Formats: sequence, structure tokens, C-alpha cells
Amino acid sequence: MRPTVVLLTGVPGSGKSTLGRRLAEALRVPFVARDDIRGGLLFTAGAWTDRLDRVPPAEEAVEVFLGAVEALLDRGVSCVAEYVVRVHRPDDLDRLRAAGRCVVVVVTCDDPIARVASRNRSDRLIANPAVLAAIGFDSVERHTADVVARAHSVEAEMMTSFPVPTLEVDTSDGDPDLDALIEFVVTAR
Repeated sequence: MRPTVVLLTGVPGSGKSTLGRRLAEALRVPFVARDDIRGGLLFTAGAWTDRLDRVPPAEEAVEVFLGAVEALLDRGVSCVAEYVVRVHRPDDLDRLRAAGRCVVVVVTCDDPIARVASRNRSDRLIANPAVLAAIGFDSVERHTADVVARAHSVEAEMMTSFPVPTLEVDTSDGDPDLDALIEFVVTAR
């Protein structure tokens, strides 16, 4: 049997990371998120200090993320991965499909933009003055406005149709039925 990657995708703030972590824990497989990879790159660059050496570009985080998921799958390790595939980057999905069996979970909710704005305002990393300065902002509020604008652009650019088994899950009312989600992951062909 080929290793499986459960790809969670959806608009920023829809609950992908929260659901992904819960699903990975229930399946007892690793969880890999592009945002966590970017956070790891920022940590290495000094994001939690008074001086940030460099801001790793988003493209670097994407490449490291895809490489990490491919490495797991190449070694026979199934995983849950959180990533928004852009319509202009279909090769990203092709890379994952080449490395293992792929199923997609599209995560939705009623007001993802409000969630992403709230999360950004309370993010300790973003509140670090060295990080704000390095990314060109003088306040968390201005950064939050930028994050909201980018979230809208992600929504317009994200792939919504997939050539693999796909399930839509709504997180508006809290946690979806994990048993049904696990059943989909295990049996979808």
C-alpha cells in the first residue's frame, strides 16, 4: 500500500491547522503545515530575538514544506499536510500525488477572515518588534490589515477542484465528526 497524504486546504482562518492537528493525532501520523515550516525558518533566522537576520521568502517555505512531505512519503510515512494549492501552481499537487496516495479535505467555515484577523492580532511572533520591523510594519494592526488582504487573495487563487478523492468539512460549529473524516481518509479511492 502506498503512503497517504491527507491534504487539508481552505481559506486562511477556516480551521485547517486545528483540524489537521486533531486528525493527525487521531490517525497517529505526523502533521506538517506550510505555516509551521515558515515559522521554523523564521525561528532559525532569529525571530524570537531582538534581531531578525532575514525574512525567509514564502517560496522557500513552500519548497521546504513540499520536500518534507515528499521525504515522509518516500520513506513510507503517511501524514496529514496543511497547504493551499494555488491554481497557478498545480505542480505542487502533482508532486504530492507522485510521492503517495493523496486525498483532499477542503475546510470551510462561516467567517474565516474574522478568525484569521483575530489569530493574527494575538500572535506573539507577530507582536515581536524585530519581526514587525523586518517585515515592514509598525504595528500589529497594520500587519493584520495586510494579512486580511492576503487572505482574500488566497481565496481567489486557491484550487477548489481536485483530481483525487475530496471531502468538504465545515468547522463553523466547532469540531467536525472525526470518525467520518477518518472513514473517508481510509476508504476513499
